[in-house]
Amino acid sequence: MGNKYNLAKEIISRTFKDAKLVSQSSDLWQGNFSLPDELAEYYRDLGVFDLNIEGYGNPFFLPRLEKLWSYQSGYRFHGITNEPLEGWDDDWIVIADAGADPLIFSRKSGSILFDYHGQGRWNPSQLFSDLSSMVTSLLVLGKIVVNAGEEFTNENSDINESYIISAKEQLGKVLNSKIDAETLLDTFGWSY
Repeated sequence: MGNKYNLAKEIISRTFKDAKLVSQSSDLWQGNFSLPDELAEYYRDLGVFDLNIEGYGNPFFLPRLEKLWSYQSGYRFHGITNEPLEGWDDDWIVIADAGADPLIFSRKSGSILFDYHGQGRWNPSQLFSDLSSMVTSLLVLGKIVVNAGEEFTNENSDINESYIISAKEQLGKVLNSKIDAETLLDTFGWSY
């Protein structure tokens, strides 16, 4: 059985050459509960280390394990007082973001939820079934943006249709679902 992060590693090595991947021990976790096994595996096997992934609009950011607990500031707890914030489910861990819009790991299900910040209350919905699908999908989108360069958008700053079609095809394979690929693209504004 191969490493479920092999495709992610391949995309990073070919497209994000300055990215740093470091196997990280769960001892680096600073949270007030045990690090979930799926997150321990993610940081050990893929080892994202403050990874920025180009996007359409805001880039995606995936923090290193050592900073993951402090990354919860503004979601789980107040950044100055450290008091828990109302409306944040204890099940949730922000694992990545796009312009402060959190991608949230559910400790109960292992799935990845997504919500937009600044709406007055949190009501995230499932966007990915697991961490591997999330990181690989975000990297696919980033790869398309990086490889397209200035051709990615037209004079109106809309994504050129050929890149949307390519993203649907590639994400459909990663997610094993054309419908999930379309939902993901709609969520991040990659629609026409």
